[in-house]
Amino acid sequence: MIDFDKELNEMIANKNLMNSYKLYFLKALIVNTSNDKREFDFYEMACWMCAYSFSDVCALGKRIRPLDKLFDAAVLVIEKEDLMEASKVSEVYDAVASTKDKELKQLVASLCDYVPYRLLAYLWQQELKGKTDGQKNQIIEEMSRSDEKSVYSIYSISLHKKCIEVNLEWATFIANSRKRLIPWIEEKIDVFVRKGC
Repeated sequence: MIDFDKELNEMIANKNLMNSYKLYFLKALIVNTSNDKREFDFYEMACWMCAYSFSDVCALGKRIRPLDKLFDAAVLVIEKEDLMEASKVSEVYDAVASTKDKELKQLVASLCDYVPYRLLAYLWQQELKGKTDGQKNQIIEEMSRSDEKSVYSIYSISLHKKCIEVNLEWATFIANSRKRLIPWIEEKIDVFVRKGC
């Protein structure tokens, strides 16, 4: 039996958090996953990350961490899509998802170069030791699709299709626990953002 809460806490343990990406990526999963909606492409997830982080990074007025590019994305969305700092989550998502601006689109897409893989990395620490980023991504993708430990993996990754598919047991857990999980992830985000100040 999977201890879902334990796995969620391990995914975003402080020792594994360099930037805010994992937190906003996980929030996007918690808010949007259901038994009927389990597949998300990387760009869609990156758009949700931008939308959910928008008010936080605008209020902060700078990057949460030195290498964290969610602030850069917010600045570009305001500049290129004529949004305001007070724009709603749905407005930010729609603007980013439908943008024709190549610079903004490229920055948003780059947010998912590593985060879908790194959120799962805690499951295969031994296998990933000493590997390059590209090798890590490949190993994590393969392991997420294999039977070995995949039951603990919140989703499987398809690099070919550039998408993730939330495992059914996890989708059911998220759908049944959403009211409790949203405040939980929002508190984790709030603590992380305040630490970055």
